[in-house]
Amino acid sequence: MREPLAEEPDIEVRVLPPDQIRFVQLPDQQIVLIWGDRAIAIQKVLRALPISDPWRYLVVYDSDGAEVGVIKDFGELDSKSQEILRRELEARYKTLVIKRVLKVERLSQSGHSRWQVETNEGIHDIVIPGSDHIHTSRYPRIFLRSADSQRYEIPDFEALDIHSRRVARDFL
Repeated sequence: MREPLAEEPDIEVRVLPPDQIRFVQLPDQQIVLIWGDRAIAIQKVLRALPISDPWRYLVVYDSDGAEVGVIKDFGELDSKSQEILRRELEARYKTLVIKRVLKVERLSQSGHSRWQVETNEGIHDIVIPGSDHIHTSRYPRIFLRSADSQRYEIPDFEALDIHSRRVARDFL
């Protein structure tokens, strides 16, 4: 006889009503959520679906790191709030586009790999901690996240020059 599945804990998602909230940015750059008569200092706003739906389901965290709630659709916010959150999200999720892979080597002591790449913002030397920082599920589009959390994208691996594909293939 099979054991009954453990009951899932209740998960409460607080949806932030777009017609009742607004975001402001203080002179010190602190973002504050105004909700009714409450002002909540915001630590971060994260995308629940950063690749497939980056402007829906934004998770808002207060200055203590506790979840305040979820914004279902960025487009439903007032224009000033959109402007503030757009700047915040674009800075947090800035993704450099890799045009060429110049060199890749495995770092023997750590097992990390060091990549020298040409991006849309110049030449970068980046360290990729491991395979869990390389996302190939949308191949030939590839995403990489460096040890310092910078995001990189290869829009079409197959469209890279032959040298780039040859040096990178074994590390994907």
